[in-house]
Amino acid sequence: MLSYRHGYHAGNHADVLKHMLLCLTLRFLNQKDKPYSIIDTHSGAGIYSLNSVFAQKNKEYLTGLNKVISNEKLHKLIPEYFEVIKSINKASALDFYPGSPLFECALSRAEDKLTFIDLHPAEIEVLKKNFSRDNRVNIQKRNGFEALNALLPPNPRRGLCVIDPSYEEKSDYPELVKYIKIAIKKWNVGCFLIWYPVLARTIDHSKKLVQDIKRLNLPLLQAELQIEAQAEDIGMCGSGILLVNYPFGIEIKIEEIMNELYQSLGTEGASAKVKILNEKG
Repeated sequence: MLSYRHGYHAGNHADVLKHMLLCLTLRFLNQKDKPYSIIDTHSGAGIYSLNSVFAQKNKEYLTGLNKVISNEKLHKLIPEYFEVIKSINKASALDFYPGSPLFECALSRAEDKLTFIDLHPAEIEVLKKNFSRDNRVNIQKRNGFEALNALLPPNPRRGLCVIDPSYEEKSDYPELVKYIKIAIKKWNVGCFLIWYPVLARTIDHSKKLVQDIKRLNLPLLQAELQIEAQAEDIGMCGSGILLVNYPFGIEIKIEEIMNELYQSLGTEGASAKVKILNEKG
């Protein structure tokens, strides 16, 4: 939906979860010398000012980034996350927050290839400004879901696809499942990192989405964090990550990170879980 601007939500609890697990997944990819591809289907602008009108409206970073930035345990568990944040801020200030593309650029290597996709006219222009000088990066203005059909399999074939739609339209859920089925047929060796929101009970679609992805019978890991009790009618109480074709052994590291995030971000009624929904063959 073209009205969505991620700047309103930059650095919130969902971003912290998503980006820490993205950093961890990239760490596992970097353990092998072979080059890989990254495709980010809903890239956004790539970098966000926490002093902007967008970020200051609800100050959502107070529910996420500000609660973990000084956490020593998390600094040891996932140092890459904090190093990237530090690289775009002066001294101890927190003026900017990285989007997924910046984490992906910062943590990938010279031989790796990255494709960033977004459809919003304002976001895509900022994205180009931020990353067009990186010759590893291909930036495309197009529908992120449809790009899965058009761009797969990538070259190199090894790699990661990050899928992070706004979910402002109910159709995003079935569209995601539809295009994941297409993508897996074309790129069965690819790792897919899918973010989803956990909304108020009457408007939440997360359980059905998880079950639909699980039915694809591919190796699947779920990590979900709710920072507060689920309301009945309005609001987002948490979010989750689905890792299709997850790297071997990553669940142990994810559990350590999730335990600390639960302690740092959770309020009354909070919950956290890490589950292997489909085992690796």
